[in-house]
Amino acid sequence: MITIKNSQLSQDTVTALNAIIDLDIKAGEAFKLMRMLKDLSSIIEDKTKLEKRIFEKYVERDSTGNPVEAVDNEGKVIPNAVKITDTFSFNKEMEELMSVENTLSHEKLNFDDLNLNSNVKVKDLLKIDFLFN
Repeated sequence: MITIKNSQLSQDTVTALNAIIDLDIKAGEAFKLMRMLKDLSSIIEDKTKLEKRIFEKYVERDSTGNPVEAVDNEGKVIPNAVKITDTFSFNKEMEELMSVENTLSHEKLNFDDLNLNSNVKVKDLLKIDFLFN
């Protein structure tokens, strides 16, 4: 069994798994990774939906329904940021969501069994280290 917190999962997890599956690894290990990927994709999709729901619940909107841009102490717009109506509640709900633990019915893999060569990127491995013994 593999236990993973939501905070460890993102679309980058899927991308990293796909990158390793695309490498020349043993067929049996590739199959195991593909099964894990299927389960993880479903969890990540649900997590993303809930993140959006929490965001929509707390984002401040103007009179036309558009998100209000966040500004710094000098009144300058903060790029790619919006105002949140209740940051305490927003943070609390996001923390609760991120702390949820998911259990996969798969056994952890032995890294050496993948027979990876030097083509694998360390940054990809770091995103999925919870899958290995």
